[in-house]
Amino acid sequence: MEQRDEARKVALVTGGAVRVGRAIVEALAASEYDVWIHYRASQGPARELCDALGDRCLGIVGAELSEGSARDALIARVCDRAGPAGGRVDLLVNSAASFERGRFTRRSDDDLRRVLEVNLVAPVALVRGLAGALARARGSVVNILDLAGFDPWPQFHDHCVAKAGLWMATRALAVELAPAIRVNGVAPGTVLWPDEARYAEGTELRARIVDAIPLARIGTPEDVARAVLFFAESPFVSGQMVAIDGGRMAGGASGY
Repeated sequence: MEQRDEARKVALVTGGAVRVGRAIVEALAASEYDVWIHYRASQGPARELCDALGDRCLGIVGAELSEGSARDALIARVCDRAGPAGGRVDLLVNSAASFERGRFTRRSDDDLRRVLEVNLVAPVALVRGLAGALARARGSVVNILDLAGFDPWPQFHDHCVAKAGLWMATRALAVELAPAIRVNGVAPGTVLWPDEARYAEGTELRARIVDAIPLARIGTPEDVARAVLFFAESPFVSGQMVAIDGGRMAGGASGY
């Protein structure tokens, strides 16, 4: 087997098999990062992506991030000094998320706990577990936030609360972990349409969302990936957030 260049940077992307996470993985690999791809249920797409990346893919790791034991196993795999990257981690991208919709009065405490575990507790736990490796590399963290964490959306209470918490965690960790680790956030607006009939081409809801975006179109997962790369490669930027939303926050538009 060919010896790996120890100078090559290493990234872990959670939720990296599909949608925005996949675009982030592809952009990092194209920018000469070696990448660990985490997935929850998308093993097939994760394997397909890993194969396509060749030696830029360090491996795929399945983990249910709502479970502490699964998070611990993911951390152990990535930090294994005998593993393919020798335990090196330069960049953690917390992209995995739970996006659950429902009326507040019909959801339960368990629903809230489940969303908080995936969208807030898991990202913070991964930062804590990887902090040693990230500090040795003078690395960084990019948390994938959401416009819902800044401007609440009806029927997305749990998601809004969790993403708002993740933004505060991003700022707090930027202070707590400095100067060894930088922590920033990227908040996507609409960059992909949800897989629901109410967002289908030609629907009133879809038109209304586009009308609320000053740039008059939705973005792409690649737009988000470019912002992640900016933060990863900006050594004097920490505790910051950029919204990839076509100007939607500036225009005061809210919700889905």
